Amino acid sequence: MEDFQHFETSEPDAERMVAEKQQQTRVRSAMLVLTVTQRESLELAFFEGLTHQEISERLREPLGTVKSRIRTAMLRLKLELEGTVH
Repeated sequence: MEDFQHFETSEPDAERMVAEKQQQTRVRSAMLVLTVTQRESLELAFFEGLTHQEISERLREPLGTVKSRIRTAMLRLKLELEGTVH
């Protein structure tokens, strides 16, 4: 009985992993619609964990430009992932 219970609890994990992989693929595809500068800013913020100020300094861009670029990129990703942009 213990082996069966282990099998039951591992199944949702497999489903969750597949769903996460599919979501990662969707996000990567959606990122391709962004401009290079939008994508770079998002990657610095979300993958490297930099603050807007740190991104501004690294890219030598005004803080307002970085904030605007990230906001625009996030809105574009949202629309892309919702399927409202073609």
